[in-house]
Amino acid sequence: MKFFDMAGRLAHSGGPNKTKAVKTITNESRTVRTARRRRRWTQLELARRVGCSESQIAKIETGRVTEIAPWLKEAIARELGVATWEVGQ
Repeated sequence: MKFFDMAGRLAHSGGPNKTKAVKTITNESRTVRTARRRRRWTQLELARRVGCSESQIAKIETGRVTEIAPWLKEAIARELGVATWEVGQ
């Protein structure tokens, strides 16, 4: 059951103080996931290649990160063979 807490945040049935992260799947996040899967790489393998954590790649792919550091965008684009603008804004 979904409900909103006092601050208007979406909360889950675990109680009013627990909120869910908002996920916004974008074309950029789909591009990253599709390109990674095409190479048959895990999120961990891509993370090691670009120098970040596996959880950071997961957040990028699920839209939980809105701003990606320029160096990370460039590294992801280079490893996946896509344009930098396709990784994120």
